Amino acid sequence: MARGLEAPAGERPDWDEIYLARGPEVDARRPVFTGDVFDAVPVLTPRGEQKTKRVIVIQHPCAMRPNGVELAESILVAEVRQHRELTPEEWAGFGKLLPLPDLLPRYDSGKRHQAGFFDHTYHAHPDDLVTRDACLSLRGVNLLLQRWVFHSSRVAVPTGDLDAVVSPVFEEADLIEEWCGIATGHGRTPEEALTDVTAWLGQDVGGRTRRQALEDPQQRPQIRRNLRGAAATWRAP
Repeated sequence: MARGLEAPAGERPDWDEIYLARGPEVDARRPVFTGDVFDAVPVLTPRGEQKTKRVIVIQHPCAMRPNGVELAESILVAEVRQHRELTPEEWAGFGKLLPLPDLLPRYDSGKRHQAGFFDHTYHAHPDDLVTRDACLSLRGVNLLLQRWVFHSSRVAVPTGDLDAVVSPVFEEADLIEEWCGIATGHGRTPEEALTDVTAWLGQDVGGRTRRQALEDPQQRPQIRRNLRGAAATWRAP
């Protein structure tokens, strides 16, 4: 029994708690993030054989972006495959995986329930992360990282502690997605919109960048309001 591992709330939880988007809900403009599930990703097995698998990204966003912006050439992922639906009480006993119940709601069979298996990890090239099945919510990302850290160290870090290092970059991903939605609606290409928002978040305001200011939860609402006003007209220098 893996003491300290958390689960979604409630005796019969609403699994929507752990997902931000699934299937057609996923916005392609959202940056690749921890907990994103991709289908049909080519990976190399330990013996060098190439296979195509459904995978989940398990690295913290900062770990997969060495310069803070661009994805590294190698992204750590874990295999996702079918697994029976677990009750919340059972989550503590399966420390080698992240349950992904209702990951594929388009299926009526048991295939709708999947899991990410930490003892089957691979490295994927970012160009191969194309078909995104789902994005986890902030709660879902925290649960994923708690279980991945436990699998690697046998230490169960409370998700509240993990949230402190996840929520600022999760907010940044939200802001990038929102900016790109606004900017492309005003004629910018997705590439131009991404360039603009990256520069805007990196702009120094009062001795620190907006990206750095996201570490303070009190600053996030004002940054979001400012972003909504800037996304339609602001251009990168």
